[in-house]
Amino acid sequence: QAMQSHPCVFSALFIAIIHVGENTGRLEEAFLQLSNYFTFEMETRKRIQTALRYPMMVLMFLAGAMVILNLKVIPVFAGMFERFHVELPLTTRILLATSHFFVTWWWLMLTAAVAAAVAWGLWVRSPSGELRWGAWQLRIPIFGSIIQRSLLARFARCFAMMLRAGIPLNQGLGLVAGAVDNAFVAQRIREMRSGVERGESLLRCAAASHLFTPLVMQMFAVGEETGQVEDLMQEAAGYYEREVDFDLRTLTARLEPILLVIVA
Repeated sequence: QAMQSHPCVFSALFIAIIHVGENTGRLEEAFLQLSNYFTFEMETRKRIQTALRYPMMVLMFLAGAMVILNLKVIPVFAGMFERFHVELPLTTRILLATSHFFVTWWWLMLTAAVAAAVAWGLWVRSPSGELRWGAWQLRIPIFGSIIQRSLLARFARCFAMMLRAGIPLNQGLGLVAGAVDNAFVAQRIREMRSGVERGESLLRCAAASHLFTPLVMQMFAVGEETGQVEDLMQEAAGYYEREVDFDLRTLTARLEPILLVIVA
């Protein structure tokens, strides 16, 4: 109850685990589970940030170089070319026109960029925009598969923690839906919860969500038959995390040719 009065600090997932631990007299185990879960989350986030640092720095320096070239360097050459009174090649004329537009209308471009950023933020926070952006994230080339497997690893590990703590299956799915940081995946998990509450098997609901690979579907099947869903979910989380870790370690190598083309 004391933690529930601070929802900005303690999530519904955190409260649910503590609630079960407090009622069963296993509060220290509940805190240990939460500690392990948040440690894995922090390590995953750090790996993603490390992998993205290089491409983001390249793109930022490229954007800065383009601004400096268009505002400071090219205008000097434009004045020199005007004194030649010759017909310039098409590519050169396009470059000079682009620089002239930058110099003349930079304030308009800055205003448009700020307005677009604000509009994008408002749209992403709307229910329909949040759902559509969540689906688009999973289709981004190179990054989409990494995001999807990272979210599914979070789902599997969090779901295993819920079941191990003794939280009912349907309630655990509802809490996990709030823990995954993607509206589209969260909606599919809530649909799984609705299916379970209608009396359908967990395996059938997971298959209908179209979120999981065949290997993980087999884990669902075995876990449901043997009554060890939490153990198999823990294995699924490890499987997804190993795949994400491998993709993140090779991400820079895969991005370098694309970055070279963009810089060129």
